[in-house]
Amino acid sequence: MKFTQQSERGSVQSNRQHMKKRKRKKPLVLRILGHIGSVIAVTFLSFFLIFCITGSICAVAATAYVMNYMESTTTVSIQEMIMGYSTNVYVTNPDGEQEAVYTVENAVQRIPVDLEVVPQHVRNAFVYGEDERFYSHEGVDYKRTLAAFANLVLEFWATEQGGSTITQQLVKNLTGDNETSPLRKIREIFRAMQLEKRYNKDEILEAYLNYIGFGGAANGVEKAAQKYFGKSVSDISVAEAACLAAIPQSPEVNNPFAGHYEMAENKVTGTTYRTDVWVNTGREINRARMEYILFQMYDNGAITYDEYQEALAEELLFTDTEEYKALHPELEEEEQEEKEEYTSWVVDAALNEFAEYLMEERGVSEQRAFAIINSGGFQIYTTVDVEMQNYVEEKYSDLNNLLKGMTTADRTVYYRDLDGDGVSSFEESMSLQSGFTAIDYAGNILCTVGGIGEKKASLGISYANTEPQQPGSAIKPVSTYGYALSNDYLTWSTKVLDYPPLKINNKPWPTNYSTNSNYVKYSNSKIMVYTAIQDSYNTIPALLCKTYGVDNVYGFATGVAGLDLVESNDMDYAPLSVGALYHGITVEDLVNAYMIYGNGGYFSDAHIISRVETSDGNLVYTGGADYTAVIDEETAYVMNKLLQNVVNNGTGKAAKLSANGKVIPLAAKTGTTSDWYDLMFMALNPDFVSGVWIGYPENKEIRNHFSIASPKIWKNIIGEWIQTHYSGEEFPACDSVITARVCTETGKIAVEGCPTGVTGYWKSTNAPYCDGHESALAAP
Repeated sequence: MKFTQQSERGSVQSNRQHMKKRKRKKPLVLRILGHIGSVIAVTFLSFFLIFCITGSICAVAATAYVMNYMESTTTVSIQEMIMGYSTNVYVTNPDGEQEAVYTVENAVQRIPVDLEVVPQHVRNAFVYGEDERFYSHEGVDYKRTLAAFANLVLEFWATEQGGSTITQQLVKNLTGDNETSPLRKIREIFRAMQLEKRYNKDEILEAYLNYIGFGGAANGVEKAAQKYFGKSVSDISVAEAACLAAIPQSPEVNNPFAGHYEMAENKVTGTTYRTDVWVNTGREINRARMEYILFQMYDNGAITYDEYQEALAEELLFTDTEEYKALHPELEEEEQEEKEEYTSWVVDAALNEFAEYLMEERGVSEQRAFAIINSGGFQIYTTVDVEMQNYVEEKYSDLNNLLKGMTTADRTVYYRDLDGDGVSSFEESMSLQSGFTAIDYAGNILCTVGGIGEKKASLGISYANTEPQQPGSAIKPVSTYGYALSNDYLTWSTKVLDYPPLKINNKPWPTNYSTNSNYVKYSNSKIMVYTAIQDSYNTIPALLCKTYGVDNVYGFATGVAGLDLVESNDMDYAPLSVGALYHGITVEDLVNAYMIYGNGGYFSDAHIISRVETSDGNLVYTGGADYTAVIDEETAYVMNKLLQNVVNNGTGKAAKLSANGKVIPLAAKTGTTSDWYDLMFMALNPDFVSGVWIGYPENKEIRNHFSIASPKIWKNIIGEWIQTHYSGEEFPACDSVITARVCTETGKIAVEGCPTGVTGYWKSTNAPYCDGHESALAAP
């Protein structure tokens, strides 16, 4: 029994222990959830550690980058504000000496003043208007900077949120670093911090007040006070100070003189035109910010409440008001004495050329390029022939000089009704304008005149080198004929069919303009190339375009002759065959293209600048560096002979010149648009190539045009000059060209028994001798 009881007792204890173990085991769901939680915790911890490690690495890298970037950031000096030299433009005078003809007036006009001269209320207006914590920060107001950064990235506000302190604004103005990017802001911050370490607050504020822009050319608070109030900064009131302090935020918008000319609509045509009525927009904008600045001054304890109210109530007297002018009658006399002298045609061309170089070389805007020129102290040396320039400018002083022997200026006036009142008046009329350019055979511009009469603007319109015009037939030698001749597709006397090769609106195109009567025609017979060029046929260039491809002709015109054309519009039959271009080309551009036919086939971009140097003599730019052969000398020689034939026997006869009993060799081409909007004439003599355009500023048919011949206009401008200055040289010879008589039946080189015509010129690579009269070429 004992044994049995003990066994039962042990069995009970064992069951109890087993039951306890079974009670401690968790449900399966909890065990699964617990396992998942453990995995998540471990994963999160792992990612957290990875994030911390990666963040630490990035932080170290960023710190290293920032430190290196800070070290490489250019140090800014206030001295840069007052350093600089004038940019000068030089010509070579008749004695061979360099003579400065223009000193570029710096675009910045300022009168520096010491801070002691600037009243405290003026200083306060700028500080509390632009940077109220100026005296407490170390160059950067981090609260405003963070807000500006947030807006730059996240664009909370529709407009740019400024965060720049006075120090930062000074840095930006000194460096010209205006890029809108976080990197630029970092550069600006570092530079501002450096500036604060080098200069005290008064020095920085003085530089700021002397440097910032106040609209137009006015820079610095003293110049601004004189411009807007006619007084020194030491004499301006609190209200006037706030008015000036309101400008730098946006000088061209906030200045009190800002505005625009009112536009009006022509009731007949529906077009708009600019009137002489000036609409001021700056007063109201300036007033709003001025009131904000006055409140800032009051809110920061710079002025009392009574001073605040008094300033708000003050009526400002600006120098552009009739009231101010009545109080200062001496100003009218001073303004007359200081009447603006406009830059010359030579200076305009030189500055434009150098600006284009800077835009391409440095990737800057046109505005920035001129700013660099104005403040860079460059010495610009030109290629112009002063005597020729003065001579042609004198011719261009009166339109009658150009029209001499043909008609008079008054008979070419184009009357208009601009205001739609039904009356065409002289005040609304247009007179003919013209542009002329002469270039030597190295691409040096010897003369450029961009308009008739008194020059009325600086860097304005030039009908010689800025305003594109339609060349008409003057384009043919540097497009279709040039391409075909250079590739041996035609010769001096290849016979081609005078018939319109295309149809437009189901009508044959193009047709020829008759020099003998006022109608168009085509002969439907075969003519020789020299005749087609001589009499300016339109059908033959169109046939060349169709036969050899507009893309090939376009490639020659732009890639060889250097014409500035618009590929999407000008790679077509009309532009390349008859000169109906999309925008047109300038006289300078076309004259430049013709140079290859007077110097054996060499081309260089036309340039009026020989070289540009810095003030310390370092070379910046050289004109003519691209001088290179673009066609073979035989092509140049034969084309030159073809163009001489235009003067001797064709449309250019009126240009003939002689000196001392000797005929001066001339090679030329006329150009006339079908609607008589434009007349052009390009002419080569052994010393230089030149060209002229004449027409109205707007596309209108030239009045009395039947009395006007472009070769005669050219001769009236430069003919006498050439006669008195002709060197006696001939065009470059080419011994390999074959000179022989033309077989009148085949257009080939005549042999014994052939009926002979004129003397012709053939390239050695394409000189077909007549082998019988059975056939003539139907097309090139």
